[in-house]
Amino acid sequence: MRHSRLTAIAALALLSLAASCKKDNGPVAGNLAADLLTPNSDDGAIQFTATATVPNTITGLSSACAGCKLFIVKVSDTQYKGVVTGNIAAGTLFQLGVSDTKLPTSYSVKIDNASSRTFVVRGSSGYSATLK
Repeated sequence: MRHSRLTAIAALALLSLAASCKKDNGPVAGNLAADLLTPNSDDGAIQFTATATVPNTITGLSSACAGCKLFIVKVSDTQYKGVVTGNIAAGTLFQLGVSDTKLPTSYSVKIDNASSRTFVVRGSSGYSATLK
């Protein structure tokens, strides 16, 4: 009887340990959508800088806006610079590959410049990008 009670206690302890090991508190790599807010309806180019705070990293960028082209330069593991061209409208501009999707506030996208489809430079006033 005593042996079976010790076996039951040991089994409960192992189950409890196994359940606690299943919780993964580590980083989860994936994509965040960079959503553009623009004051205009005829944007043709957006120049941006994507940045991560250390120890997080940016793993890449991929185009998401239909009919757009994405040109990027990797400055470091924590910074990319790029330009998106095409018929750009408010909404998802591109996907940002990140080392930890649980910490979206560790990443930012700054709009550096914008241009109309007729090549009129607009600057960055009124533009912003949020990561979701």
